[in-house]
Amino acid sequence: MITDKRPTTHITPPKPRSFTSLMRGAERTIILLTIGILFYIAVFTTAAFFKYNSYLMGFDLAVHEQVIWNTAHGRIAETSAFANTNSYFGIDMIPFELLLAPIYALWPSTYTMLFLKTVTIGLGAIPVYLIVRDRWQSVWAGLVFAALLLLYLPVQYTNLYEFQIRAFATTFLLWAFYALERRQFRAFLIWSLLALGCRSDVGLVLIGMGLYALYDERQRVFAWVRQPTTVRVSSPVFAFGLMPMVLGLGWFVLALEVLVPLFRDPNQPSLYLAVIYNQFGDSTGEIIRTVLTRPDYVLHYVFFSEQGPERIRYLLGMFLPFAFLLLLQPRMLLITLPIFGLNLLSNTPHIHADIQKHYQTLIVPFMVIGSAYGLHWLLGRLRAGARCHQIALGGLVVLALASNAGVFRVVIGDRGYVSPFLSLLTRDIDHAKIAAIDDLLAQVPPDAALTTSNKIGPYAAQRERIFFFPGNVIYPKEKIIQGDYLLLDHDNIPQDIRAQLNGSEYTLEVGEGLQATYRRLAVEQEVSLWRKVE
Repeated sequence: MITDKRPTTHITPPKPRSFTSLMRGAERTIILLTIGILFYIAVFTTAAFFKYNSYLMGFDLAVHEQVIWNTAHGRIAETSAFANTNSYFGIDMIPFELLLAPIYALWPSTYTMLFLKTVTIGLGAIPVYLIVRDRWQSVWAGLVFAALLLLYLPVQYTNLYEFQIRAFATTFLLWAFYALERRQFRAFLIWSLLALGCRSDVGLVLIGMGLYALYDERQRVFAWVRQPTTVRVSSPVFAFGLMPMVLGLGWFVLALEVLVPLFRDPNQPSLYLAVIYNQFGDSTGEIIRTVLTRPDYVLHYVFFSEQGPERIRYLLGMFLPFAFLLLLQPRMLLITLPIFGLNLLSNTPHIHADIQKHYQTLIVPFMVIGSAYGLHWLLGRLRAGARCHQIALGGLVVLALASNAGVFRVVIGDRGYVSPFLSLLTRDIDHAKIAAIDDLLAQVPPDAALTTSNKIGPYAAQRERIFFFPGNVIYPKEKIIQGDYLLLDHDNIPQDIRAQLNGSEYTLEVGEGLQATYRRLAVEQEVSLWRKVE
């Protein structure tokens, strides 16, 4: 049993308050926190359902629902659309997603998935409140930063970006960090394992958390270096420092180098090597070697290439809502560096280095908590009084609201720097096309293999075989002729292909000797349904 308490010499709380006044304030803030979380869940559940019903989501939602639907029917993690694998484990290890299958089996609906994600994100405000309350010795500071989490644009965009299992890791990591700060080993281990079950790259975050804890325990580390027999295995040095580092690194390497290759064509490289980081090498070792030995090339690629401005805008979008306060906490910043690195090194910054996408979810916990710690440290250094604390917290709330209102677009640019909820309110919805898609989709047998375009995919995912039209490097075009039916939104496919859909038959060629002919069954509102000619 771990009983050691973390050193508290670095914490400089404000003047002590009476227990009665503290409890009175805590009661009010807990009520406000509960109302805020319920309000967030209600608003963003409604927004997610509205976006889904308006055919504004894409194929990622279809992929993850198919995985969960197949798992609920006994076909563990099966998926049909990817290149070189028929299992999502051939893309990445996501065992936690499989744990959602029993819940989904009880309520087999896309709404179940969207609701679970929103609830989990909303509940992430609780550990933020607890962590900041303990550091600041202020329930109101805890409440403010809990609100700032839910007002943070990367959180909101992740919430409304289809379905991504990384979103669950945000809340799990926040609880893991709370347990780490309180030196609660069992809770820390449980939350860490849940987070690791969301994606392999969570392992990199856990390494950073271990380093963070080692610095806190540096006196014990130095004592151990001088006299190794003085530190026991039950010591926080091992439990919160070395253990998460070994666990995180072990999971990351095991997942990507051993487990994922077991579920994909051994003659084909992984998605990461083949598509995202191939500019640095053809293997994991070569990529790491390039990053470590050619920093000039890497920095030029990231910041001074044609896509450099896009990456700089991304960093501004991440840091500006919290006034760059994370930079005042180097240890917390260190935890985020591997994920920032993965996003910035990607050759698709419009996907990875973009606050609208879910790749920021593993950064979010430490951006929020690190900013809270940074502001607390700064106010302590300035010997600021209670009035300054209130002004500083109020200033962050103003920044968050300005970010949601789109004020930062003047500085950063138009892409995504406004609340996605507000964006939804101004979207034009084509109700006639939605009715046409619903009508045509009802004509496709539920056990038939379907090839469909991006926006329609999420509404046809409860089937064993679904394929993405017209295909790309992730969803290979060679697979699309396996569909018994084609259901195509003409406005959602390339112009050159659209021109071929005017006749009663369409011959789909996907490679040398690979083709299939489809006969048109119906067309409504620029949406057409085709059946394969045997």
